[in-house]
Amino acid sequence: MTAGLLARWRAADPAFRAFLLGVLLFGVNAGVLSAAFNNYLNDTFRLTSEQRGFLEFPRELPGFLVVFMAGLLAAVPVRNWAVMTSLLTAAGVAGLAFLSPAYHLMLVWMLVWSSGSHLFMTVESVMGLRFAKEGGQGRRLGQISGVTNFAAIAGAGAVWLLARSAGPRLYEAAFLFAALASVAAAFLFARIPASDEDRAPRGRRFVIKWRYRWYYLLNILFGARKQIFLTFAPWVLVTVYGASPALMAALAMAAAAAGVVFRQAFGELTDRIGERRMFIGDALILLGICAGFAFSSFRPLLYFLFVLDNLMFATRIARTTYLNRVAESKADIAPTISFGITIDHAVSMTIPAAGGLLWAAYGYKSVFLAASLLAVAGLMTALAIDDGRRKKAAPAAPAPVMPD
Repeated sequence: MTAGLLARWRAADPAFRAFLLGVLLFGVNAGVLSAAFNNYLNDTFRLTSEQRGFLEFPRELPGFLVVFMAGLLAAVPVRNWAVMTSLLTAAGVAGLAFLSPAYHLMLVWMLVWSSGSHLFMTVESVMGLRFAKEGGQGRRLGQISGVTNFAAIAGAGAVWLLARSAGPRLYEAAFLFAALASVAAAFLFARIPASDEDRAPRGRRFVIKWRYRWYYLLNILFGARKQIFLTFAPWVLVTVYGASPALMAALAMAAAAAGVVFRQAFGELTDRIGERRMFIGDALILLGICAGFAFSSFRPLLYFLFVLDNLMFATRIARTTYLNRVAESKADIAPTISFGITIDHAVSMTIPAAGGLLWAAYGYKSVFLAASLLAVAGLMTALAIDDGRRKKAAPAAPAPVMPD
């Protein structure tokens, strides 16, 4: 099996190999931050749940601005976006480690890090489609997501090891490691040849069309659902159940390890049965996750649901392949993905603040009960979507003509 994988790797396009290695290193960066950021905030700045909710507004602001950043960079090859995003992310994470003695300085470096990581969402999707064969877009995006998850294991594993050896300098050591990984990713992305397909044609900086309305709505719902669980699920585990940095890193590693296989299978299944069924399944699973966090205090179950929710973020694969299926032209894809990220984050910036107020007023369980309404809305949207896979009813036979 290993020999077969090595043979396939050697036979692969060198540009694709450089891209995958770059994604791997960029994913290490993301894995470190995913495992350590909430504990970093709690240990360094002692935020309340309400303050933690409001912090998501500036952290998600670059995601809202993605469509404008992408518009400014429309004439630049997406390969160059990858280089810039990696360097931005490295600078931001290094700033968090060494140049954030006060809360307000931390905000500045958080914005730099967030700008790079959010713009990379467009890069990963567009470049992934570039390297995919027709009819295999889900499989290719699943492979890339699997590599990202594998990288997250390394990032979370580094935090787990450093939590036992670095002592009070844990966050400096972990964030330096993340920054160096992102710099290495920039060098790899720079080796990918630029393609004319990566540039938006003249006048195609922004694309907003009625044809893509379901894609937009899916991004809005995902932005709300995502932010509740990125912000409040780990915050519940850390502040209510006392989860340590080592435990959070272990959960992140478990999610990433499962995701290596799960996301590839998710992509292949999307190609086989269509996006609509995948969206329906995601909504039903989300209902179960919300119920668990709202009504259960059994920690192993909460840990399992935390991992499961991380796995279901794979629905981004289905959203991307759905857009690729309904797009009028390939030139629409990058700007439409960028706009989707922007409206996703327009919601992401406000939901955590509202969730923090809800938590403060009624307790954390109310946040997850509210999230269950998002699952219902997602289910209704999924039922309305036509991904081209539903069987069309046969036309009715013409009524017989009766003689006069």
